[in-house]
Amino acid sequence: MTELEIRHFHLFAGLGGGAAGFNRGEARVGNLQARFRCLGGVDVDPAAMRDFERLAGVPGTVLDLFDREQYRDFHGVEPPADWREATPADIQRAAGAERPNIVFLSAPCKGFSGLLSETKSRTGKYQALNRLTLRGVWLMLEAWADDPPELVLFENVPRLATRGRHLLDQISELLRAYGYAVAETTHDCGELGGLGQSRKRFLRGARHIEKGPPPPYEPVKP
Repeated sequence: MTELEIRHFHLFAGLGGGAAGFNRGEARVGNLQARFRCLGGVDVDPAAMRDFERLAGVPGTVLDLFDREQYRDFHGVEPPADWREATPADIQRAAGAERPNIVFLSAPCKGFSGLLSETKSRTGKYQALNRLTLRGVWLMLEAWADDPPELVLFENVPRLATRGRHLLDQISELLRAYGYAVAETTHDCGELGGLGQSRKRFLRGARHIEKGPPPPYEPVKP
């Protein structure tokens, strides 16, 4: 058996459930055995990053990914004097200056959720939060533009496919411009995990065409 390290990184990382899942993942093809290693994660919530470190086993980075206009629209005030917009270099530092093979992101979903009324979802505050999805993907792509991750996975609530369609289309165009093939699908966490519940999620996968020619494998449904 030949061991192959697969490095993963997390945007909008939350408390680290996704990172912990990757760390526990197993993959084997022929005589290749994959070992997953987390490079880090980014989130605006310090408490979430403390949990992330405990669950993922590596430090997380507290970082606000809003641009200045989004900050104003969401908070209703100008940012403090010591605030600055995040840059691709910040994303690189959050990954310990290493390049991930996989980037997983689950951007804030409040503006897309069915728990929020259609009227409220259209307000400037929640539209700013929604636009963070596009900005996060752009920051990540620019961070590793010279050596792109092989796979980008984007998970969110199912209603993103309707309320956020204009943003999804922009994200697809952006990913394709950086050399990715894009697929849009859904999955059920309860079904894949054999749980006693149904929890459907939106999933978009992006595979870098030059670096990962074969279509990726999908989990076999139980």
